[in-house]
Amino acid sequence: MAANAVKCFSQGRYHLLLAFLTIFCIRPSLAQNDFFNAIDVEIETNDSRANEAFSLIGWVTQKVSQGIERPGVLFSRQDRNLNKIETSLFAQLDTAIGKGFGFRISGKAYHDEVYRLNEGIDYSSDETNEFRNRFEVRDFYIEKQYDNGFYFKLGNQILAWGLAEYSRVTDLINTEDQYTFAQQDLEDIRLQVPAALLSYSTGEWTFDGVITYRANKNYTAPIGDEFDQFVALRQAGITIERTSPDTEEEFFFRASTHLSQGDLQFVAGEFNNNALSLEEITAVQSVNPRFQYGQNRMRAFGVAANWADGSWLYFGELGLHLDKAVIPNRDSIFRQLDGWDEKDQVLSVFGVEYNGFRNLLLTFELDSTRTKNHDEFMYADKNQTSFGARLYWTAMNEKLTVVAVRNELANDAGQVSRISADYNWSDAVEVGLLWVDYGSNRDSIFYNFRNNDILQIHLRYNFQN
Repeated sequence: MAANAVKCFSQGRYHLLLAFLTIFCIRPSLAQNDFFNAIDVEIETNDSRANEAFSLIGWVTQKVSQGIERPGVLFSRQDRNLNKIETSLFAQLDTAIGKGFGFRISGKAYHDEVYRLNEGIDYSSDETNEFRNRFEVRDFYIEKQYDNGFYFKLGNQILAWGLAEYSRVTDLINTEDQYTFAQQDLEDIRLQVPAALLSYSTGEWTFDGVITYRANKNYTAPIGDEFDQFVALRQAGITIERTSPDTEEEFFFRASTHLSQGDLQFVAGEFNNNALSLEEITAVQSVNPRFQYGQNRMRAFGVAANWADGSWLYFGELGLHLDKAVIPNRDSIFRQLDGWDEKDQVLSVFGVEYNGFRNLLLTFELDSTRTKNHDEFMYADKNQTSFGARLYWTAMNEKLTVVAVRNELANDAGQVSRISADYNWSDAVEVGLLWVDYGSNRDSIFYNFRNNDILQIHLRYNFQN
């Protein structure tokens, strides 16, 4: 795999070399303006900005990514080409309104120039419409902390529950950005959902109740994209349709407390599965059968805890997911005309973090899923096990950050390796490099995505007021 990566990177050297030169040539021009030099200033004690009732932060990011393998004939990009020249702007405003209410709004705008390049790639209209220009409203909420222990938050928000990095056992509320697989950490994958949160703290316990409305589903790649999750079905002539959930409201509850050396939380919820599942097959005898996908209604109960002991942090989760729609094996696709079978599953997580080394944090996580009433029509085994390892290292007075991740997917479905290196050139400028490698066996549902390895560089400029 390494030899192939070197070979295909060499073939794309002109594009990447241009991108590197663009990034690194910025430094001399900024230095000429003394941007990075120390400046003597006098701070006035009556500075009016000290009393400003708002905070604005944001960043502009330029990413250039090279596909270093050939994805294959099923996708729009079939060769080793640039697959991203993305410019994005993120901005977040925090302010106070009324009596004690906080307000936050944030959003992100994207433009990807790769869809304007003429490199012989016949992108689908779905890809161009989805990725060339898009805008997302992220946070959009009001909040208030009351003196009697109540806390209220209403609007588009992230509610990150649970402790696991690679398995959603008790972290059930937020949808995910699945435009790509495993190219970002969990904190960057979560997407905000419209919700109302009411919390009450008493003694050592906090109780959270959440209602969401039209939280939608996980973001998935459009037709023709190299991460199009329905590409194999479309290749077989199957028409894909999507439906909205019958019930738009979702309900969640959490009780959490701090222990002497850790934390404990209990979670329950009734919700629509954020991952799509098959609900119905029609026109079975026609040349183009129709598969209707939606979000099946689920319930879940779980517990999560962690415990610190010196340089070690142990964490675990245990959950029961009821009525989970499960993927059938290939020979049973047309057996379930009324949708995938629904099963109850027991999910567990055990993980450990070690920070005894200087500037180094190591994390290991073992995840397992046991399906009740398992049968021969399921794609996955009755007992599934996956593993994740993460290395987080800082150097050069924390200006350089290196993160390495290795995932062994459940059911021997494949492996994902990711290494990123980010250098904070200054408080405002960051330069980064990302490499992702995929592997999969022929029987895996991820087999079509095994050649989506990438090498990516980025430049980010941060600003605040």
